[in-house]
Amino acid sequence: MLVIGRCFGLVVFAGLLPLWVVSCGQASQLTTVSVAADVPPLVRATLRADATAVEQLLQNQSDPNVVYRTNTALTYAARDGYLDIARLLVAHGADVNWIDGEGVTPLILASFKDHQEIVQLLLDHGADITVQDQWHRTALDYALRRGPADPIVQLLQAHQ
Repeated sequence: MLVIGRCFGLVVFAGLLPLWVVSCGQASQLTTVSVAADVPPLVRATLRADATAVEQLLQNQSDPNVVYRTNTALTYAARDGYLDIARLLVAHGADVNWIDGEGVTPLILASFKDHQEIVQLLLDHGADITVQDQWHRTALDYALRRGPADPIVQLLQAHQ
């Protein structure tokens, strides 16, 4: 932690990304949270759940497959359940089968995080259900943790 006068700052991690947290006054009163400065604009807008900014960036020819720390904006949208953003990214050519540094795909993340509509979107656009992450697990393996009656299990099994 860094302390300057009545302000302090620290780095916390939100999923895979570092966030700077700065507070002035009482320690319990948060005044600023921002995504790290080196995050590409499309990923930044995705992490902030700003579908309007994502749409504007894509319309201005932003690369839908821009990579930040082995992940694309679609990876983050799938992880965080941002369906509208995922739709925009896929419509603009985002790779639904992107594999990150741990072998994880958007489908695996959406399945793991129980985002059924995103799983359906990815499947409708050709997501590969056979990809295994570095722990040798597929999207179906993660869905099965919720039991065989889970709706995502049913979706994935229907695409086998």
